[in-house]
Amino acid sequence: MMIFAAVIIVAILVFIFRASAWTAHAPSQPAPSHRAHSAGLHALDERYARGEINREEYLQKKRDILEG
Repeated sequence: MMIFAAVIIVAILVFIFRASAWTAHAPSQPAPSHRAHSAGLHALDERYARGEINREEYLQKKRDILEG
């Protein structure tokens, strides 16, 4: 019975250690929606810089991207 209790305690400690190690090394990549916003804003900035869209259209599209 004592061996069973020791095995349970060790299993709990291993579980806690692995869970804390996993959260400490969680992926540091930005969320997909953040990447999509960044890509959309970058493309929008390029279109504005090339003169394909005017300032009002640029600002409206930028608001749309950031809200959605």
